[in-house]
Amino acid sequence: MELTAERSLEIITEQLEKSRRAVSKDTGEWLFVTGLIAMIMSVIVASANLLSWTPLFHLLWFALPVVIWLVMKYVNRNRVPVPESFVGMLVKKTWYTILAFSLVYVVIATVWNIVLQHYESPEVFLYAGMHITPPVITLLAVAVSITGLILKRNSLVWFGFLSFVILKCGLFSVLLGRLLPPTEFTKLSLIQPCGFIFLFALVGLMLPGLMLKKQK
Repeated sequence: MELTAERSLEIITEQLEKSRRAVSKDTGEWLFVTGLIAMIMSVIVASANLLSWTPLFHLLWFALPVVIWLVMKYVNRNRVPVPESFVGMLVKKTWYTILAFSLVYVVIATVWNIVLQHYESPEVFLYAGMHITPPVITLLAVAVSITGLILKRNSLVWFGFLSFVILKCGLFSVLLGRLLPPTEFTKLSLIQPCGFIFLFALVGLMLPGLMLKKQK
């Protein structure tokens, strides 16, 4: 049977939409698991830092990608492999690129800050030190929103944008400042990144992932 140009376009559009729905559910599961693991890691790192009163346990964040990869391998162990779609490839490349940028930035910033702390005064470190958590969260929020654009899920776009705004405006710090005395608030600077990552994992990863998993 010969197909008209209009019918061919309809079939291609239908297949792309089916692919988007399938990828949306897979992406939703990945976002949900990633968010859950990041939240658990935030609690572990914060607890370890408070108990030992040292920031060394922030190094555990470097193990997060490995833990996520192992958990996802276990979750998908019985799943039948399927050919990768164009939409799925776009989502994966978006996250791989953002995660690569984040990892490289964290390594460079960590080395730079260590050098500054050893060879420069606290005043110089205050102005020349590289902040780690805000830029990384910004990159991850952008990845969530781009994923929403690829999958045509406006709610996912807004989740990424809102998680970025909530954390960048300092709402979390303001709330802690209202609830805690100044001395305790200063001590909590040791685990502040854990609080930011916990909130982002909840708002930017786990909740939108749950929403995509439950879509029809």
